Amino acid sequence: MFINSANTGGSSGAQQFPLLGFFDTNDDTTNIKEAHDSYDIYVNEEFIGKKVLLTQNEHVDDVVDFLKKQGVQNISGKLSGDHYSISSEESEHVKQILETYLNNR
Repeated sequence: MFINSANTGGSSGAQQFPLLGFFDTNDDTTNIKEAHDSYDIYVNEEFIGKKVLLTQNEHVDDVVDFLKKQGVQNISGKLSGDHYSISSEESEHVKQILETYLNNR
């Protein structure tokens, strides 16, 4: 891509200057997951640790899915910014599971 500049010095020619991609509208980074998104994990308002998402297939909701697979019942998660709050009546059991889960990931 070039920008034309009229020459005002008396000649009738025009000069071309290359445009070096300053106005590139093909920004492919908008659909790419940020490198290592992370979320602060809370259980009943108590900070447990950080969940780092390493791939595009991972989601912060995977934490609750993991807990359900571990047999935890009556659990819910809510995302607010970079805080993921988990509510459970089995908070001590959930905290133990999550501390191990977050340290191993």
